[in-house]
Amino acid sequence: MKTLFHTIFTVALLFFVTGCSSVYQATPEEVAALDKIARDQHFEIQAMWAQPMASQSLNSIANAGLLPPGSTASRIDIAGSRGYLRMVGDSVMADLPYFGERRMGGTYNPQQTGIKFEGVPKDFSLEPVTKGKGYVIKFNVNQGAEAYQVVAQLFPNRTARIAMSSSHRTNIWYQGNLAPYERKE
Repeated sequence: MKTLFHTIFTVALLFFVTGCSSVYQATPEEVAALDKIARDQHFEIQAMWAQPMASQSLNSIANAGLLPPGSTASRIDIAGSRGYLRMVGDSVMADLPYFGERRMGGTYNPQQTGIKFEGVPKDFSLEPVTKGKGYVIKFNVNQGAEAYQVVAQLFPNRTARIAMSSSHRTNIWYQGNLAPYERKE
């Protein structure tokens, strides 16, 4: 099972890295701001788009007109959901909407259908990308019986991508905006 997760994340990361090459050139100020965010490990990614794995079920939902306007079965607008992945020091938190299928049995709580976790990640790594500017963050975290593997890419233009793999659900990807995290009192 662990080998399957590793293979899926390697393929997903390869697609992300090859798909992110563009003509955009980051300014020195943008690169310095990203370096500070990464160094401080005090940031938040506000999810704007969810990209679930395509399935017949999601296509049926899209064909029935049950997705938000402008969304497709493979790209869903979640800007109004307030979904986030947050890193504060050595802790990570997430509250992201989930679209996909459950792969393994488990308890079902209708009040908690999204991806939620909070804790200190295991196998954490933060490395600069090998080509271009940006950082790749990888970690594992457990929430109850469910385990998550997360790969997040941070870019100088204040955008980010998240690949989320779960022990109980199909994989999903998110795109969003990156900002330093400021605790709201």
